[in-house]
Amino acid sequence: MRLKRISLLIVLILIVTGCTMNSEEKMNMLLQKIRNPESFELLYKEKVDEGMFVLFQDNSGFRHAFFSNKTGYWNPSANTEINPRDGFTWGMTNDPNISISTFAGVITNNQIQKVIIRQMNSVKQAKIIQTEQGRFWFLIINKLDPSILNIEALSSEDNIIWKDGVYDGKYYRGVTENYSVNY
Repeated sequence: MRLKRISLLIVLILIVTGCTMNSEEKMNMLLQKIRNPESFELLYKEKVDEGMFVLFQDNSGFRHAFFSNKTGYWNPSANTEINPRDGFTWGMTNDPNISISTFAGVITNNQIQKVIIRQMNSVKQAKIIQTEQGRFWFLIINKLDPSILNIEALSSEDNIIWKDGVYDGKYYRGVTENYSVNY
């Protein structure tokens, strides 16, 4: 509790004085927020207009987090599999204090070349990255429409290999019938 108060005080001082935190200070704040910082392994970090986005793993699995410049704090995701059985995973953050939602996951199925998020009135394509630790994807959405949300992992020919969401009025999650999982 004392550590949270000190961190909050530092953030407030920086906001009031107009100073901005550097990348190292932001990462230290994230390590204070996660449950097992001793198992933290940074997979990817990117500065974005709204703040900072990181992919990481710890002893609970794959995770991601978003630092909001607006609020001055991190919003980490829950964990997901680092070695998914279906070749694809996803997780998200959606904090009502931050008008930004983030999605991220692991791709181990080599057939997957594109990831998209479908909402009622939009389709957004995720960024796929390759690191020494594997292949990952992420997407930052400024305005999320929670009523309709479909996640699709596509082949290079835009065939759906994996999907999650509501299709034809029914909930669906996993590998589609057309593709076998091959890693």
